[in-house]
Amino acid sequence: MLRKMLLVAGAAALPLGILAATAVPASAGGTIDTTDGATATCTSSGGTITFKTPIGIATAGGYVSPTKNKGQKIAIAGVNLSCTSSAVSGTFTGVASGKLVSTNPTESAAVFYSAATILGNDPAAGGTLSGALKVKWSAPAGQKFSDKKSTITINSVVGGTTTISGDTYGSFAIPGSTLGSTAGAFGGSDSGASTTQFVPTGPDEAALTTEATSAAGISSIPLGSGTASLK
Repeated sequence: MLRKMLLVAGAAALPLGILAATAVPASAGGTIDTTDGATATCTSSGGTITFKTPIGIATAGGYVSPTKNKGQKIAIAGVNLSCTSSAVSGTFTGVASGKLVSTNPTESAAVFYSAATILGNDPAAGGTLSGALKVKWSAPAGQKFSDKKSTITINSVVGGTTTISGDTYGSFAIPGSTLGSTAGAFGGSDSGASTTQFVPTGPDEAALTTEATSAAGISSIPLGSGTASLK
């Protein structure tokens, strides 16, 4: 279920491809139409993923999984975005947060709340994943956005690992097997179906494993520096 932990996000959350930004002219008064084919390429930093039910790896004297599988509620908060777009003159910023719900009634509680399954697509067979990241945008000085918000719907996430400076970290990639969508600003030409996001965990794999085997398990994970392509 580290695959569930690797949601997120994301997923807001928010590798990602380099987007081919579509030029959108600014209208009179410096207002930029962020909804008319506009795209953005971003780097992300900070933020946390929090699980309503802690996940972990069962060990003697350590983590004990719940006895019932009641699903999982996941909150993503405080992800800072720094972005560029051919529609915008200069760098602009955003803050992403959101909530996800993961269910899989076909899995036992021991499996569903396990942090051992790092790799793979969430939802797994028999499960569901739903939710969205909401982004609040701030335009550069002297410019205004026609729409200052984006809602990025998430239907799947791929959990994996990535190597940074020789150390292994968990990672979150959106989308997985099922595409999402974007409403509001920077939906690109296909309402955000091509939007991608990637972010590693802040703690490395060894630190996550130590926490996962503790009696408390993992209730939240700090996020590292990632990328996002809204298109």
